[in-house]
Amino acid sequence: MDFVKLFKNLGLQDKEPEVYLALLKLPGVQPASVVANHTGLNRTTVYKTLIKLAKMGLATKTMRRGILCFYAEDPSDNLENVLVERKKQIDSLHQELITALPGINELKKQEMLSPKMRYYEGIEGLKRVYEDTLIESNTIYAFENVATMAPEVNDFIFTEYVKRRVEKGIFAHVITPKNKSNQNFQKDDKKAMRKTKFVSKTPFPLEVEINIYGNKTAFFSYKKEEMFGAILESESIASSMRAIFNFCWQFVK
Repeated sequence: MDFVKLFKNLGLQDKEPEVYLALLKLPGVQPASVVANHTGLNRTTVYKTLIKLAKMGLATKTMRRGILCFYAEDPSDNLENVLVERKKQIDSLHQELITALPGINELKKQEMLSPKMRYYEGIEGLKRVYEDTLIESNTIYAFENVATMAPEVNDFIFTEYVKRRVEKGIFAHVITPKNKSNQNFQKDDKKAMRKTKFVSKTPFPLEVEINIYGNKTAFFSYKKEEMFGAILESESIASSMRAIFNFCWQFVK
């Protein structure tokens, strides 16, 4: 049996379990130097630890030939006393926790009310943002424009991302400017689990992509010279962005 682990669970701390175990194994009364030799710890550490064990009632101090020595008390009663004391400490801590919980919960509520923003750069950063849209399997509402994608982003979207989105059964509603690239994009709607509608590219160029999913809104800038992504986590913002998307959806074809 692992006695050191047991002693730690009972409440002994730092080097107390090792020193106490060594003292139990040693015969009779021993100075700190002998206990130190059996533990591999330095004498000063062992001496201070033995003093603590004596205060806990697990060891007794005695003088032999002018040297302070120690011996282990009968563990049958004394270890149980340590456990009783440990239980008192846990009960006291439990009461402190019950008292403090309302205040702790208020801190969490304040955090939940504050939007969380994560920002990523480069192609690998964009991939991380796209991956986030697949985590919770929520329907995706997107403003996007394939025509403005850098080649490496386009390659990732059509060779990896769309395939994984379909495998996870996540449907996408897309509003995009009407141009040749996006018209070709629309042709694959059925197998890509997607519904695409067009908006005029003149007043609505849509140079960045916006995805609304669950309680998050993701922004993608995927031009070669400006490549980054950001995730804004806020239920109220995502809900408002979804409402804007649904309003636009009614008037596009």
